[in-house]
Amino acid sequence: MKNYEILPNPLYDNVFKYLLEDIESAKIILSVLSNRNITDLHYESGNFTEKKTVLDKEKKILEIENKANKKKQEADKTEWQLIDTELELQKSKVKDPHTGNDIARAHLDFIATIKDPSGKEEHIMIELQKENDPSDIYRFKRYIAKNFIKKVERTKINSRTKVPEKQIVSLPILPIFILNFKIEDDIKDLVLHVNNETRGFCTKKILEKPNEFIDNLTYGLIIVQLPHLDNIKENMLQLLTTEELKRTYKLLSFFDQSLIYNNNRHRLRLPTEQMPKDFGRIVNRLKSASLDNPDLEEEMFAEDEYIQMLKNKYRTINNLSDELNSTTKKLRNTTIKLDKEKLIRKEAEKQKKEEKNKRLKAEKQKKEEKDKRLKAEEQKKEEKNKRLKAEERIAFLEKKLQEEKL
Repeated sequence: MKNYEILPNPLYDNVFKYLLEDIESAKIILSVLSNRNITDLHYESGNFTEKKTVLDKEKKILEIENKANKKKQEADKTEWQLIDTELELQKSKVKDPHTGNDIARAHLDFIATIKDPSGKEEHIMIELQKENDPSDIYRFKRYIAKNFIKKVERTKINSRTKVPEKQIVSLPILPIFILNFKIEDDIKDLVLHVNNETRGFCTKKILEKPNEFIDNLTYGLIIVQLPHLDNIKENMLQLLTTEELKRTYKLLSFFDQSLIYNNNRHRLRLPTEQMPKDFGRIVNRLKSASLDNPDLEEEMFAEDEYIQMLKNKYRTINNLSDELNSTTKKLRNTTIKLDKEKLIRKEAEKQKKEEKNKRLKAEKQKKEEKDKRLKAEEQKKEEKNKRLKAEERIAFLEKKLQEEKL
């Protein structure tokens, strides 16, 4: 008998963010997705776009801010970072279509300390986003652009004096996208790693060592395609050949939309018997989502309606786009037809003009021939008259000669 847990669907923004509020759960998820050893993790400030909130929400924010100020004086670093996270999450809302209250959209930024196999530590910014619909994909670009120019304060060793000093620096960015749609159907992989390669143009050699200048101006990508979970399920034995691959697959099973429970998209029926032990933290965190948020179900319904509004909006845009394309196509065909008719008409007019010119030329030639014939006849008549006059003159002279003989 398999063991199952009925858990809130983390593809919903409010559940997703509640899960990631727990820094240990976030560390597990990001370590698995990035395939890196994350030794320390905290939220970067300004994780979500702030929206105007109602009065009671503003009071809650004020309470949290006072709590944060007090705790910062007596608590350790990790504790006040979690309070800051709570504050950011309270501020992050998008409008509910019915109540006018706000619904959150998932967009989380983390500062992570990662350790490589040699023991060297590096600080990076991890930008985690998820999306149900490809129509909103340009949102990703806006967030990356915003984080690309963000700078943080870090202690670095001065290369000249060898003394630690605080500097304002930019961090390498690692964007991670969790998509509930496919962007490719060629390799059908669940996780795509897009890595930058620095290659010399002349030498063709690849730069293997980290380079601060290049690393801060470029970034790789990690893209999760949740619909390809089915492909992995069908070919599990062939594809999941290492513990690392199995661990990644099991983590992303928390988002498997084929596990929807009783046709209720808000809940997933997740088999947990073979989950890694540390994933129990994620299971327990998801189980407590409803307890910590009595309005969770209503917020999920509101998000359904919000997403539906977006889909209707993009469907309308697509329909208008299709109509525009159809009208453009008809207009193009009409233009081609008119151009063709114009060309035919132009050719006909040209032919008609050529025939007219030919006819005029023939008439001119006929007239010239007539004039030539008339001229010849007139010349012939003149020659005849000349001959008659000559004959008359000869006859006159002969007559006169005979008279003289007599």
